[in-house]
Amino acid sequence: MPILGHSPETSDKLDQTKLNYRHNQTKRRSIYALGKDLELSNQELIETIQGAVLNTPTAFNSQTSRVVILLDEESDAFWNEIAYSELEKVTPAEAFEATKERLAGFAQAKGTILFYEDQDVVKGLQEQFPLYAENFPIWSEQGHGIALYATWLALAEKNIGM
Repeated sequence: MPILGHSPETSDKLDQTKLNYRHNQTKRRSIYALGKDLELSNQELIETIQGAVLNTPTAFNSQTSRVVILLDEESDAFWNEIAYSELEKVTPAEAFEATKERLAGFAQAKGTILFYEDQDVVKGLQEQFPLYAENFPIWSEQGHGIALYATWLALAEKNIGM
């Protein structure tokens, strides 16, 4: 179907882009058998993740999503030391054995992406635009969800699970 205002060549390119997008949507899955072997360099992986987050559309172009990217030994330390010790404090002893197994599985991954929202940006926008103040936390969460999904799709395009 031609798109209004576009040449047939542009429409064909857009159709291919839609097919690629749909393909990435269908191959995007949570991967539980994690591994450290990737075809991308660490730098390419970082650029893919940062690009997905940076190019996510947000209300007022607020860009409140942030990521911490942990690779290799940093990721291992996060799961084997930090997450382990913090979860051990709050998980009932009888349930911690299963938690340990999950943590060990996560530690098998090449890396870990920690997503968070920059609340200082949200507060700044609330102060700058008081008429919309109550909406900025909601819009930030929506943008955050889009950033997560965009990252998932970008990694799926590179044949990497998340």
